[in-house]
Amino acid sequence: MAIFDRFFGLKALRGEDVKTSIKASSNRSKPIFSRVGPGQAIATPRRYDKLAREGYQQNVIANRAINLVAKAVASIPFVTYKGNAALSDHALSTLLMRPNPKLKGENFLYNLVGYYLIAGNAYAFAAGPENGAPKELWLLRPDTVNVIEGADGLPAGFEQQVAGRKQRFGAESVLHWKSFNPLSDWYGLAPLEAAATAVDAHNEGSRWNLALIQNGGTPSGVLYQEDGDQLLTESQYKALKDQVENQYTGATNAGRPLLLEGGLKWQNMGMSPKDMDWTSAKNMNAREIALAFGVPPQMLGIPDAQTYSNYQEARQSLWEDTVIPLAKDIAAELSNWLAPKYQEDIQLRLDLDDVPALEVKRALKFDRLTNASFLSENEKRAALGFPKRSLKKET
Repeated sequence: MAIFDRFFGLKALRGEDVKTSIKASSNRSKPIFSRVGPGQAIATPRRYDKLAREGYQQNVIANRAINLVAKAVASIPFVTYKGNAALSDHALSTLLMRPNPKLKGENFLYNLVGYYLIAGNAYAFAAGPENGAPKELWLLRPDTVNVIEGADGLPAGFEQQVAGRKQRFGAESVLHWKSFNPLSDWYGLAPLEAAATAVDAHNEGSRWNLALIQNGGTPSGVLYQEDGDQLLTESQYKALKDQVENQYTGATNAGRPLLLEGGLKWQNMGMSPKDMDWTSAKNMNAREIALAFGVPPQMLGIPDAQTYSNYQEARQSLWEDTVIPLAKDIAAELSNWLAPKYQEDIQLRLDLDDVPALEVKRALKFDRLTNASFLSENEKRAALGFPKRSLKKET
């Protein structure tokens, strides 16, 4: 008990205290959530702008990883099913093909996944009748939306603030797709936030390299006098400084020898790229960024990242471990949100038959089933997702 007290900072419960605690716990019928006043908006963590700027806009690895995953998810057809029957002409399928006049279906999913990977939160608004099928779907930028807490820890709605104007939406009108966050009941944790340290290190490495090139490819240093009888005058100091800046810095002056007079000497004050092992460190940061998004490093062109024996294996891993699970999560979220609005028992499923990355795996499965003599023709067709064929012979 003393160890428990020391590590967790809690008062030990003994005797009647334990009984009182158990009794109080048994009276609670629902869990406790972090609460604010009724109807008050809970502010979104204000890191979205920094994550978007440093991670997506200025880091080529994170930018490529996000686009790779988002475009792959957006390329998968979402099919409306009722039971086991595909409904190709259902209104939900039509809505997802053209959510609003400004976006077609693929761009809608692409942007939705992009917001999710950068912010950990993605919001979609359904415009239309309150108790009917939506007419349009619109995306809301994550940093403009706050959650409004309702009873029992459930969102009562959402508040959006843009250019100083606020508007509120009902909870049923907005889809809030968020990742798991162990420190928040209301907002998700962005993969980009988990990779923030690696992103910063990678960006600083690029900036350092650019500054090194701009300074002539040499590390910083100092000019000094050894046993000089007189200090440099102000005019001498300015002339020397101008000479160094004009003749010995910049990419065009790289490699030019420095001529020193008057007892001046040069002392390096920094480490060379070789001393810093700059290339290896930058590649390591790039691999960590790719890891945060579930993208094999080979897919991003990162050197010395031979996790898989070939590009095909890496591509298949990206789809099976990252893209497909993410797409299934989106399909489930959209189904739970939109199906009640159509008042039908429908759901969205993925059509993976035309995914190029899975062709090799499909071919192997087809060959195994073809050679499985212990299965009937209809059992093989069922395993491949085809309808059963009537075995009655025509007379």
